[in-house]
Amino acid sequence: MEQIIKIAAQNNFYGLKGRSKFKNVLKNKNCGDEIKIEFDLEKKKIINFRYEGEACIYCLASASLLSKNLNKLNLENLHKLQKQIYDFFSNNKRNQTLAIFDFKQLLKKENVSRKDCIGLPINAILNTEGIDDC
Repeated sequence: MEQIIKIAAQNNFYGLKGRSKFKNVLKNKNCGDEIKIEFDLEKKKIINFRYEGEACIYCLASASLLSKNLNKLNLENLHKLQKQIYDFFSNNKRNQTLAIFDFKQLLKKENVSRKDCIGLPINAILNTEGIDDC
């Protein structure tokens, strides 16, 4: 748990600036976590990603890791990362070809009840209106 707190504390991209084209707010129906995100897209790559929210330590750690690694992800790879996270918790380890960066620190079997918290920042990006048009 101490390591997860350290990850969440690395919040260089915390706080919305209000300057990005894409914005979304997503709430976890299971626990009430809410994350707000903003970002821009350039050739299907996410840039200028910022986040904030009232969320648990797992969600904030996930957003922190995501923001730290976005330079390695395009939208296609973000979909793969999302699938790999949910596959991990459903014991479906097929297609684990994409490196999941530092997310391995969050992907522990004992965190299965937190899978939606961990996935919330990714889901917020992928569910943002208009990104498929870019």
